[in-house]
Amino acid sequence: MRYGYTGKILRVDLSNRKITVDEKDEAFYRMHLGGRGIGYHYLLKEVPPLTDPFSPKNILVLSTGVMTGAPLAASCRFSAVGKSPLTKTAVESEAAGFFGPELKQAGFDAVVFRGKAKRPVYLKIIDGKAEIKNAEHLAVLGAKEVEDAIRGEMGSQKVRVAQTGLAGMNRVLFANITNNLGHFNGRCGLGALMGDKNVRAVGALGKEKIRLFNPEFIHQTAKNYAKTFRDNPMGDALFVYGTTAFPALLSAGGSLPVNNFRRSKLEDPSSVSGDHYNRLLLKKRKGCYACPIRCKRGIALDDPKYGVDSRYGGPEYETIAALGTNLNILDLKAVAKGNEICSRYCMDTISAGMTIAFACECFEKGVITKADTGGLELRFGDSDLMIQLLEMTAHREGIGDLLAEGTARLAERWDVVDTEYNLSVKGLEIPMHDPRVKVSVGIGYAVCTYGADHMTAPHDTYFTDEGSFALESVKPLGIYRAMNPTAITTEKVRSYILLESLWRVMDALGLCIFGFAPRGAMSLELMVRCINAVTGWNASLFELMKAGERGTMMARAFNHREGFTIEKDLLPKRLFNPKPDGPNAGSKMFEEADFNRSLELFYEIIGCDPKTGRPHRGRLLELDLEWVEALL
Repeated sequence: MRYGYTGKILRVDLSNRKITVDEKDEAFYRMHLGGRGIGYHYLLKEVPPLTDPFSPKNILVLSTGVMTGAPLAASCRFSAVGKSPLTKTAVESEAAGFFGPELKQAGFDAVVFRGKAKRPVYLKIIDGKAEIKNAEHLAVLGAKEVEDAIRGEMGSQKVRVAQTGLAGMNRVLFANITNNLGHFNGRCGLGALMGDKNVRAVGALGKEKIRLFNPEFIHQTAKNYAKTFRDNPMGDALFVYGTTAFPALLSAGGSLPVNNFRRSKLEDPSSVSGDHYNRLLLKKRKGCYACPIRCKRGIALDDPKYGVDSRYGGPEYETIAALGTNLNILDLKAVAKGNEICSRYCMDTISAGMTIAFACECFEKGVITKADTGGLELRFGDSDLMIQLLEMTAHREGIGDLLAEGTARLAERWDVVDTEYNLSVKGLEIPMHDPRVKVSVGIGYAVCTYGADHMTAPHDTYFTDEGSFALESVKPLGIYRAMNPTAITTEKVRSYILLESLWRVMDALGLCIFGFAPRGAMSLELMVRCINAVTGWNASLFELMKAGERGTMMARAFNHREGFTIEKDLLPKRLFNPKPDGPNAGSKMFEEADFNRSLELFYEIIGCDPKTGRPHRGRLLELDLEWVEALL
């Protein structure tokens, strides 16, 4: 008897319109847990070396974890995995919402797409049966219209739809995948991969309940969590503000991106504060499947200029900074409109905003002129320009056709790769967190297999106080001492590695970091008990951590095979500059040489060559990945 997973993986050959099913045993799921682990397994085994991301030989995997769909807080996520059109690395992206649980209830743990359809299609999945359907009439519609149309064609408003948008169909390299219009597999362009395969959407509907080994324990744990999670200050803040409190908090700490990371605080952040957001925009708090935290923002804005469709939801912190403060825009109405445009067309707001910021600074410095922009003046602080450029990017019109390629390709085109305003790593634009204030975030930006990502591990600032909930919660990992967030030490590198593996475990399982320690209120001990109650396993935290490491090592092996080395693990030069303002203004927080030595130590500890990044044979054998050695 299987608990927590179906054991079935749907294979969709788009070129030949053929659908088959792989069946996997318990050992496969304990090895990989689901999600990213399953995705990287298929990617490394099936995609030939040096495959172009837009080749039919590339695959796109949508995979749930064994905890996805458990009736428990923060247990709804799924992963999208493929070779990135933006970075050309192995890439994963996780999304919450409702699609993952529905896919599993419809009979499948994952879908693996390969090949390319001759014309736009969508995949219809109902109660264990799948069918490729024509989507030519949906190809250029907005995300809301596509969701409504597929629900109509599948005959139920309960259908959950995962889709790319116009940006994906136009192969904007940072297009994403959305489900329920407000939950995104963002970063690295997996929406462009989906669009290139001519897959407009996947609709899932199922009535088969997910079997639980010990449902009484799960239901009681869920009930207790719903009653108590707000007793934890971080849980309460997520309910009240979502992530919208961060602009004011980060500004006070001198780590808010302003003016393309040339400043790090606002003199008065009240116009982008969580309280102002709640007064101006908040209509209701929205949650994901079975989750009481309700950190998503439902907004209403009836404005003649910036009115938004409330079904697309409201901007979260990364969007407020990327489309707002980093562009010197402090009008939340304009940011909300920009967020709606990106949601409608399925574009990553971080990459979109950072690419616009890069272009604006290039214009400011005379690298490009009106002759390059179609007559537009690219200036910081212009809300209307931001909105216009987002529209042009999604449609690949005018200068938008260039912006759709992302910062790194523009830097090559304009011959400014080595400048400090090329704020990308491995081709991926950096997120809205300044490593000068929290060093382990910078380590994550550099060593992450697909480029700069702020969600690789918990941030240093959670662990600054002895006796804090966050620090106490990670002692089972072997992290015992508080951290100085700006220090580069061997202990910082070691702690980052352990914390990265923890969050990768959660990604593979289908868990949200907002629910579980150290970021959320549920302890790691209780997390393990819940996993065993769902699956019937006798898993330990040790076993789970190894599964998290296994997934990452497969991604590193893939990248090494594609020619990536540690030489690509570079922080943008601007992030080594002295702090521009805020606390420690004028101080150089760390030296580039010290930072780079920490990266060599990182590779030594995880079992990879510190010069090339190649996984050592012994490390692969230890992770039961002997088959990977033959591919390198």
